[in-house]
Amino acid sequence: MRSQLARNALRRLLASELPGALPPGLNLSRPSLHAYPARSRFARIPQRRAFMKLFQKAPRALKEIDAEPGYETLLQFRAAENDSVRPPTRAELVKAWREFFAYKTRYGRTVNSTQAMCAYRVLLHLSAQTSNDRDGELSENDLRTARECMSKPPRDDFTNHLELSRQVYTELERRGAHQAKDFHALLSALSQYGKALEARDLVLEYYHGTRGSEPDTVRLRYFMPVIRGLAKEGHGQELLELVSQAEKAGVEYDPALHGVMTAYFAQKDDIDETKYWFNKPISRNLSPAPTTYYEILKFSLRNDQQEWAMGVYQNLISGLESGPWGTHKSSWDTSLQWAVMLLGKGVDHIEHMINVAYERTKDKPSAQPNIGTINGLVKMATDKNDAYLAERLLALSKKLGFEPNYKTHMLQLGYRIRANDLDGAFAAYQSLQDLEETTKDKELPVLNSFIRALCAAPNPNYERVLDVTSYLEQRRVTLEPETVVSICMAFLKNDETYEVIDTLSLHTVHYSVAERYMVRKAFVDYCLDKNNSTARVWDAYSLLRQFFPEVETEARVKIMDVFFDRRRADMAAHVFGHMRSHGNLSLRPVLETYVRFLEGIGRCPDDESLKTVHNMLKMDTTIQPNTMLYNALMIGYTACDQPYRALDFWKEITMSPEGPSYATLETVFRTYEVTPDGDGLANELWEKIKRMEIEVPENVYVAYVAATAAHGHLTDAKTLLEDMDSVVGKGPDLQR
Repeated sequence: MRSQLARNALRRLLASELPGALPPGLNLSRPSLHAYPARSRFARIPQRRAFMKLFQKAPRALKEIDAEPGYETLLQFRAAENDSVRPPTRAELVKAWREFFAYKTRYGRTVNSTQAMCAYRVLLHLSAQTSNDRDGELSENDLRTARECMSKPPRDDFTNHLELSRQVYTELERRGAHQAKDFHALLSALSQYGKALEARDLVLEYYHGTRGSEPDTVRLRYFMPVIRGLAKEGHGQELLELVSQAEKAGVEYDPALHGVMTAYFAQKDDIDETKYWFNKPISRNLSPAPTTYYEILKFSLRNDQQEWAMGVYQNLISGLESGPWGTHKSSWDTSLQWAVMLLGKGVDHIEHMINVAYERTKDKPSAQPNIGTINGLVKMATDKNDAYLAERLLALSKKLGFEPNYKTHMLQLGYRIRANDLDGAFAAYQSLQDLEETTKDKELPVLNSFIRALCAAPNPNYERVLDVTSYLEQRRVTLEPETVVSICMAFLKNDETYEVIDTLSLHTVHYSVAERYMVRKAFVDYCLDKNNSTARVWDAYSLLRQFFPEVETEARVKIMDVFFDRRRADMAAHVFGHMRSHGNLSLRPVLETYVRFLEGIGRCPDDESLKTVHNMLKMDTTIQPNTMLYNALMIGYTACDQPYRALDFWKEITMSPEGPSYATLETVFRTYEVTPDGDGLANELWEKIKRMEIEVPENVYVAYVAATAAHGHLTDAKTLLEDMDSVVGKGPDLQR
């Protein structure tokens, strides 16, 4: 059951983890932006600002937050831990753990970094003491399910994924329930998340320590994940040493190891080493993996090694015609790809080669070319950025009678996006809609890039954007933060506020703190953009406040300044008021924030806003007034045509231990400038300054001259300007 509790719990977590966030009890939304429950998102009513709204339909209901089962309890635990209050019970935590990871497993969703951190802290808490109650203890299967979810890397920080994987193994080891597969999973996690050197030490220690106690086939398979990790992290010398030890131990130089070593040196453009490892015989006379061939092909074209690559291609053809590879479909597919990339063969020649492959493999249907063969060729054409070739290959596929599959349409969508053919891309998207297949993680970037391309068009087709997003929503897909930003910015520009709310409700609750920052920053930047209308900026700020309670004070102050620049002091006062009522003390206004607001009132006078914030100041027990604050109050009240009230703060300054500053003197002269009897008061103060032999800076002197001139004493003002050089050390700047 969906619930607002997830949002509240997330706010509590953010309030504890970040320098600013709202507590769960604070109502963030303004009346026009309440998120009402909804049953469907598909009944959409476009919004436009209109002068007459009498006959307008009632606003449609909004999408409620799609909370993942169990996550709100994990969040509540983390928030309680930070607040040092009583956490949920063990039974509640275990139930939440099972529900959360069962959901992740069922829908194949990635655990983000914040979720991994919460789960890790829960596991530490549960492991600290055991329970005889089954409902209060995680089973070995519960632990392994969570560990499997950690194998899918997040988009940002993976530190807690690694720590949780470690802790799962530690807990299984403590219980005496660890198995060979658990150690293999630990090595895989270490190698995947940047700790391949540690994994190497563990695998060597384990291998030598279990000699005779486990079959060699079990012990040797631990080497491969570590070898991949060392290659991924670029530890070349350690990689060579471990491969040498692995081979001595009996690890076969199979296509997997061959591929890792060849790709490692090919990507580094090390010609000699690449050739050595590629030419090294593979065990059991097996053929290299297709991905290895592709790496070699790119390496050869990059390093002007076409002649050597021709030898590789000829060996491949020989193996197909008379060797053992003639029944390997992957080898036939590779030969076609090399013919296109290396030899530059056209579609007609490819058709001939496919017919030859059909003839040679007629006794083995599984080795015959099919739509997968065409997909491989289209991918290569896409990598070449040759959309025309890709289209011709798909036409050939149709001619040969191959039925396009989900991957075919995804590839077509991808290269049409690259070619900026959005109409063609949408046609490809419509084709894949009819296929009943689950969207794969590796295909999501294409759909995300399609949405971003639609939103970035000069005149976005909003219906198409909604079509694609709805398609992904039905499959419970969480969009990338960059895509959410594109959607929100596009709909904000079209005044489709409800669509923005729906998008944020559906996706931001699944984001980590770092991913939320990405979206949050885009909204702040939108608010600071002077090209956006004030109404749209206010809408964006309202959404920012509602969905991102953790937004930093610095950003809030900048937005407040923007409203002053737009001559909307009332909106600036609302922004200030939201900070003042914030539940997180670190996000409440400090003395400098009050000063910033009052100086803004000096630029954009507004009596009501000034009174509102001054009353907040009077009730704020954390603020100790000083000269800088009194200066700002003088500026604010002077700008609002209340000079005598402003002079009350001048009296406060003169009686304070800190006393006036040069900024105070300039400000009080500016106040005397608009005070009915200010000329006499200004002269009195000036005489006192001269008696005390205070060094007068230019800005104070100019303020005194302005006050004198404002009251009609032009002769005296002229004399003061003539004497300015002797007092200040420089004459008046007539260019200002």
